[in-house]
Amino acid sequence: MTFAPCIPIVLLILLLFTTGCTDSRGVSPTSLQFEEKFAVITSAPQYAHTSWGIIVVDPANGIPLYERNADELFLPGSTTKLFSSAAILEALGPDYRFVTPVYAVGDVDNTGNLDGILALVASGDLTMGGRTLPDDTVEYTDVDHGDANALEGAILTRTDPLAGLEYLASQVKASGIRRVSDVVIDDRLFETADQWDPVLSPIVINDNLVDIIITPGVPGTAPVLAIRPGTAAYTLDNRVTTGPAGSPLSIAITEEPEGTIMVSGTIAADAGQVNQTCSVKNPAAFSRTLFIEALERKGIDVTARATGGNPGEKLPEKGNYSGSRKVAEITSPPLIEDVKLTLKVSQNMHANSYIMLLAMASNKTSFYEGMKGEGRILSSLGLDTMSISLGDGAGGVNEDRISPRIAAHLLTIMHTRPYAERFVKAQPILGVDGSLATSCGVDNPACGHVYAKTGTSINYDPMNDRAILFAKSLAGYVDTKSGKRIVFAVYANNVPISSLDDMTAVGEDLGSIAGRIYEYY
Repeated sequence: MTFAPCIPIVLLILLLFTTGCTDSRGVSPTSLQFEEKFAVITSAPQYAHTSWGIIVVDPANGIPLYERNADELFLPGSTTKLFSSAAILEALGPDYRFVTPVYAVGDVDNTGNLDGILALVASGDLTMGGRTLPDDTVEYTDVDHGDANALEGAILTRTDPLAGLEYLASQVKASGIRRVSDVVIDDRLFETADQWDPVLSPIVINDNLVDIIITPGVPGTAPVLAIRPGTAAYTLDNRVTTGPAGSPLSIAITEEPEGTIMVSGTIAADAGQVNQTCSVKNPAAFSRTLFIEALERKGIDVTARATGGNPGEKLPEKGNYSGSRKVAEITSPPLIEDVKLTLKVSQNMHANSYIMLLAMASNKTSFYEGMKGEGRILSSLGLDTMSISLGDGAGGVNEDRISPRIAAHLLTIMHTRPYAERFVKAQPILGVDGSLATSCGVDNPACGHVYAKTGTSINYDPMNDRAILFAKSLAGYVDTKSGKRIVFAVYANNVPISSLDDMTAVGEDLGSIAGRIYEYY
């Protein structure tokens, strides 16, 4: 009997002890290091009553590297948008473009007089040229105007929300039309869902919001108010007072009667420009007014009054424009650009509109049918949809319940899709942009290396006169120090807070957890 040299045996023993990888629970030394750091963060006093769930997965093989409470259902906040975004990308494709035409319904004489109407046929384009940049991308700011009334510091885009309508009006003029009897928005693509705020509709201008820009004066005087987009559709009733420097912002916005927006409350003298919003109740009528105003700026006379309702009864049979001349159209940037906007800034109206577009893709028209369509698509991707509950596309209803494991599974699946890298880069980037722009602490090594969707759900606890973070979550990808790409999902439910700064601090803690993933995996 002979023996192999002893040195390889010694090396094997050393390897088993140094990389033998697991303790008695099957946890690797790497995960033990991560778990120690995770415990330091989650055991802080503010998390005494908080439920935590986390999973870290290698997307190359789908194997979990670390998990705690990964199968429990959590209120997810806006990580729900990962699911609706994935579904719409699968249904339509990342390069899908919305084409919105304008038809001249009637005869045009040799003087340019249209004996009939102009019909703008809404296609579900959620930006309508109002955010489009010269390179065919969609503009966003780190704090979107959709959150202006909930968060401080909302920044308006530089792009003109009326740019798409102006472009269409220029084409109508180039077609030779100089006078029309009326303008009608054909919004019959799917049912307008007015149970949501803002309303979900086939026609969308400025995210179905009116921006109200407040500039304070000296204490005791009324601030200056401006409206964007500028239009005769609304007038402002200014009941705001400028308060002393440093006083809290307290603004209330109501529309009553219809067409009049009353703005009341106080703004500090040193507040600078403050952006607030009012939701549009009738997007078709609003868009009609804006389009008529754009046409008139191009020198086209519209006989009908610009304001008022949208006269849908003047439209031809749905989809029947074969006898009408197309005189203008606008094409959107690729769908992935809108998904990037939705994920970067957590745009609720766009995410919920994806559900309506999913209904449209199946020749249906209701939100309920759209949610069923989302379920079918996610199931076809291999996701166990029966293990979660979703009631919307944005993460704003109580029916939403997601487990860390299913979130990570979705992200792992999306990492296999042909457009995987575009989906990854559509997420907010830690310390760089979107809702993660300010969530990277100075000692976090992962700044710029984490691509992840945030989630926040907050409400008021009247008994204790405090706020409760029902959900703070983060799910996405980490390009780690070792060169690997890792999928993760972390959920924290039920964190009492006393200020927006406290909420920001919880977001930084989630960013720190992602930083530890970057460091140890």
